[in-house]
Amino acid sequence: MTWLHPTGDWDGTGLAHEGFVFSSDAELVERVVPFVLEGFRRDEPVLVVAGERVRSLLAGQLGTDLGRLAVFAAAETWWRGGHGTLQAYDRDLRALRAEAPSWRLAAEPVWLAREDGREWSRFEAVANRCYDTMPYYSLCLHDAQRLPADVLAAVARTHPLTWDGAAPAPQPAYEDPACFLHRAQPAWTPRPEAAPVLPVTSPGQGRRALSVLLPAGRRARLGDVVLAAHELLVNALGAAPFAELSTWTDGDAFVVEVADAGPGLADATLGYVPPDPADGARGMWLAWSLADDAAVCTGPAGTTVRLFFRA
Repeated sequence: MTWLHPTGDWDGTGLAHEGFVFSSDAELVERVVPFVLEGFRRDEPVLVVAGERVRSLLAGQLGTDLGRLAVFAAAETWWRGGHGTLQAYDRDLRALRAEAPSWRLAAEPVWLAREDGREWSRFEAVANRCYDTMPYYSLCLHDAQRLPADVLAAVARTHPLTWDGAAPAPQPAYEDPACFLHRAQPAWTPRPEAAPVLPVTSPGQGRRALSVLLPAGRRARLGDVVLAAHELLVNALGAAPFAELSTWTDGDAFVVEVADAGPGLADATLGYVPPDPADGARGMWLAWSLADDAAVCTGPAGTTVRLFFRA
């Protein structure tokens, strides 16, 4: 294993984000063990968060060196939904930044094998933007025997680096985060002709309208719907003198749409980026986290956001 270059030319001053797909125990061990040992040689904190199988393999290979890991944890307990998981991850990264000049993480997002965990691919994409200056190497482990083909395709599209057998190399399928999110969000279809469209000039007006428009069978989500729409309306009314509020039902989802004729969003990924504790801007993050899904269409002619609330 000594001929491998586990982190290539990474100098520890910014994020390196590698998607490693393995098909056998031997492939996993040959990639991860040198990665861990290199971290020990460089006196970097090494964190491993993985599923039971991966942890067992690494424990057998590392022996007494297992105790040198800064973290050795079960990934199975970490899933809290996309926003909740990223928020906890963000908190841990900021704590590490305060303590260490650089560190490395080998993580296996086992929840990608679950239907409700596939949204994590969107957060993997956004990490390339919101953590690009964080000084750590993120080696993301993906088991080809467990994950569906579409999830593995998303791994390539959301990780700038891949393993070429000897060193990290640029991933040719990698996409800009905004481009990936645009493709990953619910398909954008025309608003139904029968959907009510209300001009709104204040968030309170929108809240009152939604309290009436929400169907009786969905009243359990009233708080989420009203608060999420309020945040969108605050943003929309900051960009234009009025907004349009519309609602309809699409299959099992209640859809809330807020549209404005402002200049468009400077960054369409904001709903997936944890708010900076220093500036307190959290509207889109909160709205996205309260909904079950979201989609955005933005440009010079304005912005339209749709939130989906399932029963």
